Amino acid sequence: MEKYGIGQPVRRKEDVRFLTGTGTYIDDIKPDNLIHAVVLRSPHAHAKILDLDTSEAETMPGVLCIVTGKDWVAEDFQPMPTKSAVNKKIDGTPLNQPPRHAIAIDRVRYVGEPVALIVAETLVQAQDAAEVVEVDYEELEAVTDQIKALEPGAPQIWDDIEGNFCIDFELGDKEGTGKAFETADHVVKLKLRNQCVTAAPIETRGAIASYDKDTGKYFLQNATQNVHANRDTFASVLKIPSEDLHHMAPDVGGGFGAKNSGYPEPSLLLYAAKKTDRPIKWIGDRNESFAADTHGRDQATTVEMALDKDGMFLGLRTRTVGNIGAYCWTVGPFTPTGGSARTQGGPYYIPAMHYTGIAAFTNTMPLDPYRGAGRPEGSFQIERIVELAARELGMDPVELRRKNLMPADSLPRKTPMGLDVDTGNFPEVFERTLKMSDRAGFAKRFEESARKGLRRGFAIAPYLECTGGGPKEFAGVKFGKDGSATLRVGSMSTGMGQETSMPQILSDTLGIDFEKITYVQGDTDATPIGGGHGGSRNMEVGGSAVLQCAREVLVKAKQLAAHLLNSNADDMELKESVFTDVKTDQNVSMADVVAASFDQSRLPDGMEAGALDTDTIFEREIISCPNGCHSAEVEVDPETGTVQVEHMWIVDDFGTIINPMLADGQVMGGVAQGLGQALMEEIVYDEDSGQLVTGSLMDYALPRADSMPKMEMAFYEDAPTAKNPLGVKGSGEAGCCGAPPAIVNAVLDALKEDGVTHIEMPLTPEKVWRAIQDAKQQGA
Repeated sequence: MEKYGIGQPVRRKEDVRFLTGTGTYIDDIKPDNLIHAVVLRSPHAHAKILDLDTSEAETMPGVLCIVTGKDWVAEDFQPMPTKSAVNKKIDGTPLNQPPRHAIAIDRVRYVGEPVALIVAETLVQAQDAAEVVEVDYEELEAVTDQIKALEPGAPQIWDDIEGNFCIDFELGDKEGTGKAFETADHVVKLKLRNQCVTAAPIETRGAIASYDKDTGKYFLQNATQNVHANRDTFASVLKIPSEDLHHMAPDVGGGFGAKNSGYPEPSLLLYAAKKTDRPIKWIGDRNESFAADTHGRDQATTVEMALDKDGMFLGLRTRTVGNIGAYCWTVGPFTPTGGSARTQGGPYYIPAMHYTGIAAFTNTMPLDPYRGAGRPEGSFQIERIVELAARELGMDPVELRRKNLMPADSLPRKTPMGLDVDTGNFPEVFERTLKMSDRAGFAKRFEESARKGLRRGFAIAPYLECTGGGPKEFAGVKFGKDGSATLRVGSMSTGMGQETSMPQILSDTLGIDFEKITYVQGDTDATPIGGGHGGSRNMEVGGSAVLQCAREVLVKAKQLAAHLLNSNADDMELKESVFTDVKTDQNVSMADVVAASFDQSRLPDGMEAGALDTDTIFEREIISCPNGCHSAEVEVDPETGTVQVEHMWIVDDFGTIINPMLADGQVMGGVAQGLGQALMEEIVYDEDSGQLVTGSLMDYALPRADSMPKMEMAFYEDAPTAKNPLGVKGSGEAGCCGAPPAIVNAVLDALKEDGVTHIEMPLTPEKVWRAIQDAKQQGA
C-alpha cells in the first residue's frame, strides 16, 4: 500500500504498451474481410445540392456501396438528438433546434459537412471513387461570425429559424446587479473574445462498424470518449434498440471534449456495414479533423464590473454571444449559456451578479464542449476585467485581488450564480502561489530583461471552476481464484491514466495486489451504464464508484474472514492486506479470503461461491468546485511582438490527490492548451466564402516543446470536499481556466508603459507588435 495506495505517484501501467508501440488504437484494428470508407464533404459553407451523381463512381474498381442523402431519406433515419441541459429560452419556449442528419439531405451548411459515404475494397479505391462523384451546388451567401449572424438582413441558415437565433439564457440577480451598478463609485467595462479553437488530438477520429446478419446485432469500435451515450444516439438514428448495438472504444489518443460528441460517421458506417455485410473502417485524416471535428470557445463578451471607492467588488454583469455553428450538435447551446454562467465571478466575493448568454447559428463547423466548456471562458472574463479595473483605478492588481477573494470562513457559500462552494481556502492558495513566484526577485529579472531590450511582465490569476458530466457511474469487480481482480468502470480514459489510478483506489481499500488488477473501460457490454469522460468527472464520479464498490466488497470480505476465524465481522480489521481479529489477534490474509470465496465448503450459510464479486452504481448529488491560482512571468520583444512565457507557478486545490504524478500531468496538459489559446491557436474562416482558412497544421499553430515555460506546481489538500466519498474535486480542466488569463495579463503588464491595455487572443507576434504601434500613435 505504501507503493500503490491513494496518494502515491504510481507510474502509469498503460504507458508500457503506449511507449513500446503495443497499444491498440482504432487504426491498429484490422478485422478479417475489412473494407474501407471515405467521406465526401462539402467544399462550400452554404449551398443547395441541386444534383448528386454517383453513377461513374459506382462503376469504379472495388466500389461496394455509396450512401447519399437520398438513401437516408428513403430509410427514414432519424436526426441526431441534442442533449443540452439548457434547452429553453428566457421566455420558456424550447430552443430552436434544426434537424441534424448524419448526411446532408438537400443543402449543406458548413465546409466539411458529409455529402456522401463511399465504401470500397481498399482505401485508395474509395478515395479514387470519391473524386468522380459529381455534385452540382448552388452556392448561397454564408455568415461565419455570430454577431453578424444575428444582425437584420444576415444570410438565413435555416429557413424556419428567424434571425439565426438558437436560444437565450440568463442567470443571477438582474435587479440587484442593476442597483449595485447604480450605487457604484467606479464602473469598468471591457469587450473581449474567446476565439474559436479546436482540440487537434494526436489521434484523429475513426471507427470500424460491422453487422451480424444471423443475430441482427451491430458492433461499433470507435475512437470516442463516451460509448454509452453515443451508442444510444446512433441507435436512435438507425431506429434500433440500444441493446442491439455493442459499442466499444479501444485505446484513444486524446479527446479534450472533441471525441465526446455524437458524430455522423458512425451511423453512416453502421448502415453501410449492414448493406455490404462486411466490416468497414473509416479513419479521418488531419484535414478532416480540422474541418469536421467540433470546435470550441468562440464567444464575444461584454463584461462590466462595479466597485466602491476602496476597490471592493459590488457587482458583475456579463453578456455573451456564442457561436454554435450550423447545428446544435450534442450539447452545443449549453456552453455559452449555463456552461459559462455557473462560475461567473470566480473565487471573488461579489454580492450581485447577472449573466446573459445567446447562442447563434453560423455557417461553421458546430461547436461542442472543449476542455472546460464555459468555465475557462468565465475565468478569462473575470480575470481580464479585474486586471483592467486595477489599471483604471491605479491599484496594485495583486492587492485588488487579495482584498476581494472569498474568505475561508465564508464557506460553505452559494454564489449569486447558484454554485455550491463547500470547501476551499482561496486566500491561502493565492498567498502560496505568490510566495512560490519569488516576487522579491522580480525587479532583478525585470532589469535583466530590459538590458536585452525586452519587456517583462507578471500576473496572477486565481480561478474557481466546477465539475460536470453525467452524475451516475458504474463500477464492478470480479475476482479470480488466483487472487486477481477485474475492475470494470463506465468512466473513460483517453490518456488521463485511469488504468492506474482506479486500481490504486481498489488496491488501497481492499489490500489486494495492484499488479493483479485488470482494468476494463469503454465497452457497453462490460458495464450496464457509463458516463464516459467529460467535465473532470472521472475521479469524482468514476473513482467514487470504485471506492463504493470496494467498500461493499469489504463488508462481505469481513464476513467471510470472520467465518474463517470463527470470529465476528465487527471485530475484523484490514491492515496491510491482512484481516485481524482485534480481540483475539487471529488473522487471515485478504488473498486467502478471496481464495476461500470460491470454495463453497468454506463459506458461511447464505453466501454463494464468488460472493465477493460486486457491481455498484454511484450517484453524485452536487458537483464539486476545483479551484486554484496560476501566476506567470513573460518576456515580450517590442521589436517583433514575440512573447515567451518564462515561468509559471501553480497551486491547485483538487481536494484529495489520488496520484500526484497523474495530477501533475493533468495540470501541465491543461496549461499547454491554455497557453495555446492565449498565444497562438485560432480557427479562422474566410468572412466572405466561409472557407476554413486554418485547415491544417501549416495554418493552425499548436504549442511546441519550446513554447512551454518552466512550471512549478503544488497542491493544496487541506480542504477536501464532502460531496463525494473520495474528497476529490476534479483536475482535468483547471489548466485551461488559469493559464490564459495569467499569460495574457502578464503580457499586458509587460506593455503597460507602452499604454497597451487590451489585446484579443491569440496574442500572436503581429497582434502584439501592432498593439504597441497603435498605442504609440495614440500617445503621440
